[in-house]
Amino acid sequence: PGYMEQQNVQVDGQVMFSGTYTLAEKHERLTDVIYKAGGVTDLAYTKGARLERHITPDERLRMQTILKMTQAQSGQKDTVDIKKLDLGDTYYVGIELDKALANPGGDADVMLRAGDRIIVPEYNGTVKISGDVMYPNTVSFQKGKRPAYYIDQAGGWGNRAKKSHTYIIYMNGTVAKVGHNAKVSPG
Repeated sequence: PGYMEQQNVQVDGQVMFSGTYTLAEKHERLTDVIYKAGGVTDLAYTKGARLERHITPDERLRMQTILKMTQAQSGQKDTVDIKKLDLGDTYYVGIELDKALANPGGDADVMLRAGDRIIVPEYNGTVKISGDVMYPNTVSFQKGKRPAYYIDQAGGWGNRAKKSHTYIIYMNGTVAKVGHNAKVSPG
């Protein structure tokens, strides 16, 4: 009774002591492990930190069920073969490390589980523009510039672009649709 296997998480990037850390308690949070790693360095870009998590068997089953339902609703049997579709072993959890460090134990301070990997990157002053644009490109970040500026830096829209379906993928794993006050950030 009371026995629990050791659960580890990995911390990489701009922290004082990157490596593997053991979750001492069942409800250990993001900031707890960052503090164990000695905190972030001066070069750390905490707004761009991300959490990589392993897919559990229950999550994989749920994902496959959703794919089957989507395939059944589309009415086409030959669009995607679910058995051949690779869901991968991990996915990113959108985190806000800067907010978690400012308010430990708050909503932004997510609970960790075994196998998690926290990546704290160095500041990256670039923005990557991809999709149906004339010339997919990476350009330097310009504070205050709107998404249209960056699309123009890639030569403008392509012929088949769905302009209303434009979105921003932030370095930390969160996503925002352009047009809903979404701002471009470095990385």
